[in-house]
Amino acid sequence: MNSHIIINNPFSYHPIFLCLRILNIKLKMKKVYFLAVVLFSVLMVGCGPTEEEKKEESKKKRIKIETILEEYNVCSANAESRNGCKNFTARAICEYYGIDDLKKGGEYVEYHDIFDFVTKDANWKNLGMATEQETLDNAQKMANDGFAVVAIDTEDKHKFAIIVIEGEQVKSGKWGLNAPQCAAFFPSSGPPPFIHKKLSYAFSSPNGIQLWVKK
Repeated sequence: MNSHIIINNPFSYHPIFLCLRILNIKLKMKKVYFLAVVLFSVLMVGCGPTEEEKKEESKKKRIKIETILEEYNVCSANAESRNGCKNFTARAICEYYGIDDLKKGGEYVEYHDIFDFVTKDANWKNLGMATEQETLDNAQKMANDGFAVVAIDTEDKHKFAIIVIEGEQVKSGKWGLNAPQCAAFFPSSGPPPFIHKKLSYAFSSPNGIQLWVKK
């Protein structure tokens, strides 16, 4: 009975009622649009790159350690002073692991600033000391999984960083531990660079050696 009255109500076609109906429809459409935008945003966030995809992207950017050694030799040969190539260690770490890191003002930090950088950057994590076999095992495993790993001598005044590279650990009689594979690139005035050496080749003792990984 009530519906019959509403249908035949002459005011239902009055311009004011018609405007109200149109306004109600527009409000509903706005709600639908708002919900659609929210849903789309959630889907876009959910469809962002996964950790596995990020690792694959880094892998594509990686440069072989042998190629990096060739680049270092060019840098050293063209160095204008004995202090040349001081930022090559940071560059080598980033090129080998395909990451954009270890920079200040768009430039790679110098070798003696790497330790200060990683200790203050939340993206780097301390794995522990090289005196522990578990730490060395984790360092090699993470390097093999594509994570950037460095070993730093905290007892040296320059806090020099060595790159832990992919490979298999080798027993070190000097350390009495299985040591990860590594590579090192020094300033022009420093020792010759090396690649594919065990970590005990770089450091005579595991004491004071910290392992760091970029998360």
